[in-house]
Amino acid sequence: MFKTLSIAIIVAVLVALFGFAIGPVWAFYDLRSAAESEDIKSLSELVAFDDVRASLRAQLLAEAKGDVTAAPPPPSVLRDPIGAIGRAITDIAAPPPKTPIVDVDSYLTAKGLLALSYGAGKDANTVEPREFSPKPPMPRILYWSIDRARLGIKQPDIGVTVFTMKRKGLFAWQITHIGLPDPDAVEATGDASSPAADFGPDAK
Repeated sequence: MFKTLSIAIIVAVLVALFGFAIGPVWAFYDLRSAAESEDIKSLSELVAFDDVRASLRAQLLAEAKGDVTAAPPPPSVLRDPIGAIGRAITDIAAPPPKTPIVDVDSYLTAKGLLALSYGAGKDANTVEPREFSPKPPMPRILYWSIDRARLGIKQPDIGVTVFTMKRKGLFAWQITHIGLPDPDAVEATGDASSPAADFGPDAK
């Protein structure tokens, strides 16, 4: 009797530890399921929308501003005083540069979040998730600690979309940041070996 009880306790502890460790992966697949079924209530629990909105806006604005050709340096006062004065007058008279408009909320719809979970990256607000990736890619654990984890979704021609999660309870996790892939890093990340592990129904 005592031996059976001891085994049961050990098994229960191991199951609890496994659930504690694998929580971010469960949360990720829960996100996919909730997005597919457009379960807004579940999505509101799984995603810290204010934090994710702020992080996506910063990334999209940075990319939009990066597309603008850099302006030449202003004339030197010592070498070209007339040109420097003219440039100063022009800068004062010219209207301030317009901030690029980015539609962040289109990424935070159920369809947009599903596409992000498929690794669609910056196109997540325009693609049909199932058409973009008929076989959803599996998440890879990039980082794990007691209260924070990062999972990556890799698409060969796009890069890695990174989901940062924060623990909200013993087994509950919430997405606080979604890092859009960097196309310039696709080749480097594709060639580099990584200790990250795949998790999903198709993992071998």
